[in-house]
Amino acid sequence: MKKNLLKICTGIMSAVLLVGAFAGCSSSSSTTDNKTEDNAATDEAADGERTLVVGVPGTPKPYNYVNDSGELVGYEIDMLNAMAEKMNVKLDYQVTEFESMFAGLDAGRYDLIIGNISKKPEREEKYLFSTEPYFKNKIVLVTAKDNTDIKSIEDLGGKRVPAGSGRANALFMETYNEQHPDNPIDIQYTDADASAALVDLYNGRYDACIYNQTYVTGVMDEYGYEYNVYEIPNADEIEIPEAWILFSKDNTELRDEMDNALAEIKADDTLSEISVKYFGEDYVPKN
Repeated sequence: MKKNLLKICTGIMSAVLLVGAFAGCSSSSSTTDNKTEDNAATDEAADGERTLVVGVPGTPKPYNYVNDSGELVGYEIDMLNAMAEKMNVKLDYQVTEFESMFAGLDAGRYDLIIGNISKKPEREEKYLFSTEPYFKNKIVLVTAKDNTDIKSIEDLGGKRVPAGSGRANALFMETYNEQHPDNPIDIQYTDADASAALVDLYNGRYDACIYNQTYVTGVMDEYGYEYNVYEIPNADEIEIPEAWILFSKDNTELRDEMDNALAEIKADDTLSEISVKYFGEDYVPKN
């Protein structure tokens, strides 16, 4: 009996020692894995690489859009990628609605937002703009080819003209209506991008459109549509169609970094080459 009891106790002690040995091995392996992860993070920091989260609307083409392969591309994307190389940072693009970009910046979800954003006083009070614009367009008046009644901005009183809320064309027409309260434009606010609105113009839904020249040229090239296109002589006095990068109000350090990178790709003509690639012309503002 005593011999059997001794055997049982010996077996239990052996099992305890064996479990302890395995536990020790497991603990050692976990510690090694953690060290490896810590080293990887340290190496990344040593390389100076960090990730900036960028809010983009994913429209309109060719500023930023998703191509047939599901890739986010466009003038603004190529520009930011070139700037990121200068800054030695990575970019994480987050596609969202245009108005939602501002809410995301407010909430700290994005480090910066971009999407052909123009200046307006209420935005300047709340956000930090890049010191210089990265794009300067030309606003034009567009009508269907068979429309001979509308040839200037003064002919738009009571006419249906689409605009995206907060977009350059909306700001243009809102300012115009403030200056001409007796003959206001009938602004048709829509979530449709410029391409869709110009197609709707072609199909008779609207009487005219006011868009950046690049939008109109893009639709004419893509669909083969013909329009009447008129320059607006005093357009710059009403709304200068420039595009800016936006940051949270207190993020001056990042703004200054990106200002420097933007200046570099302007100086070496990288940005001009990107503009010609997507628009066929150089729309980079000259200092």
